[in-house]
Amino acid sequence: MTMEMLAKKMLPSDVEHVRIDDGGKLRVGRSGGLVQFQFRFMDVPFSANTRQIQSGPIVQISGEVAPLPYSAESITVRRSTMAIIAASQHLPHTRLAISKHKTILCVGKAPIGDSWAPVDLIAAATSVILEISPYLQMLAEILPAWPSRQSS
Repeated sequence: MTMEMLAKKMLPSDVEHVRIDDGGKLRVGRSGGLVQFQFRFMDVPFSANTRQIQSGPIVQISGEVAPLPYSAESITVRRSTMAIIAASQHLPHTRLAISKHKTILCVGKAPIGDSWAPVDLIAAATSVILEISPYLQMLAEILPAWPSRQSS
């Protein structure tokens, strides 16, 4: 790509992850400005992506935390896990949920503003993780199937 092509907003058709917005700024991401990335926090793999909703762009994250413990394994651990999941429902942007396959999921979303930059995306994803962090810490203390314990 030459600077001349960039100046004229003429990018090759096979370059869909780079675009120039109406203000002339170079944007990296999928067409429409959508970005996907992955990261790990407390040994839990998370996926993040941007999405346009009615109120504006957001970053949404999801991670599969651990299997939901069975009552037969430990009624105390299961009850404690369910209490932590229930307590997370009051958080403004993030919560724990149970999937159809009886896995504990962490899901969250945060606004990123109309003219976001990569730093805004990372800051929004970080705010979601920081919000749920105490709940993940509690789960890590009680769950025998926490990700870091599975690989040991």
